[in-house]
Amino acid sequence: MTDRTLFRASAVALIAAAMASAPALAATGSPAVASPAPAPTTGSMSAAPSASPQTIARAGKALHQVLEINHSYGAKLAHTTDPAGKQRLIASAKDKATTAITAQGLTVRQYDQVLAEARQNPALRARLFAAAGLPAQK
Repeated sequence: MTDRTLFRASAVALIAAAMASAPALAATGSPAVASPAPAPTTGSMSAAPSASPQTIARAGKALHQVLEINHSYGAKLAHTTDPAGKQRLIASAKDKATTAITAQGLTVRQYDQVLAEARQNPALRARLFAAAGLPAQK
């Protein structure tokens, strides 16, 4: 997988974290967590999700793990001043996030697609958050 794909996975996870008011790596100002381009809209926001219920459940479990990784590494990054040390931490966080996603039987691309769709579809977002054990967004 490319660094760009991994950056996108981390950034999408951070957007989901922000939607859930969870702390994340975004507070570190790391270039690895720059916001991705806005996802293209795919019609009505209330349209049925293209992902299966099983994929949504797996993405929710992965999201929960990615958020924990982001929280843990965000704290470490906040206390690290060495640029090389920060880069090592970012690489480690990306590796762990990728492992968490693939352990659920998803590719990073599939995970990204579910999160991108959840940003546009409130019903899907609620199902994803429920699968991740996150509070429902109001």
